[in-house]
Amino acid sequence: MTEKKTKKAKTPSYSEATSELDDILREIESGTIDLDVLSDKVERAAGLLAVCREKLAATETKVKKVVDDMAAAMDGEDAAGEAEGDAQ
Repeated sequence: MTEKKTKKAKTPSYSEATSELDDILREIESGTIDLDVLSDKVERAAGLLAVCREKLAATETKVKKVVDDMAAAMDGEDAAGEAEGDAQ
């Protein structure tokens, strides 16, 4: 008996997801899409939007951390400079 290997669907990059969303939107706007296909496309679009939201949230978190770290480092430099000024 052979085992079925199930491949996990590759999560698209943000760029790939937005590109596919643009394609889906063009198809829908054309007005020539079959109703059964439309349902599948809308479902796929919802999944792609979720991927985009997740990637945007993760990026926002990373950027906020970098900015906070930079601000903390600058505050530390300012405090060290003030201490040197007080010592003189």
